[in-house]
Amino acid sequence: MTELETPTFPQQGGCQCGAIRYELRAPPMGVWACHCSLCRKQSGSAFGLSMGVALDALVFTQGTPAVWTRETESGHTLDCLFCPQCGSRLIHRRHQHEGRQTLKPGTLDDTSWVAPGRHFFTESALEWVKPLIADQA
Repeated sequence: MTELETPTFPQQGGCQCGAIRYELRAPPMGVWACHCSLCRKQSGSAFGLSMGVALDALVFTQGTPAVWTRETESGHTLDCLFCPQCGSRLIHRRHQHEGRQTLKPGTLDDTSWVAPGRHFFTESALEWVKPLIADQA
C-alpha cells in the first residue's frame, strides 16, 4: 500500500450542499473501512470509511448539524450528525465517547491523503472488494 503524506492542519470540510462547514484542527487517530451491512447501508457504498478524531479537534464553522440518535447492536447509544438540508452524514459520536468521535472522511475538501489503515468485518465484505483488501495486507 502506498504511504500518503499527512497534510498540514487545519483541514476544512463540509456537507454536500455547503450549508455545514467544519475545520479539523489536528491529525486523526486513525482511518478505517468497515464492511458491515449497516455501514454499507449508511454510506450507500461497498463499505463505510471512518476517521477517529478528538472531540476538540473538530469545530463547526458554519451551520448546525441535525442529530439522529440510535442504539447500536453492541448496546451503545450513537449520535449521527448530518446536514439538515442535504442529509450528508458528517459525524458519529457515541454517548460514552471517551473524548473522540468519528468523522466521515469523504466530507473533507481534500481527501487525497485519506486511506484506511484497517478494515473491519471483512468476512461480510462484498466479493469484489475482498481481493482489494487482501492486496493491502
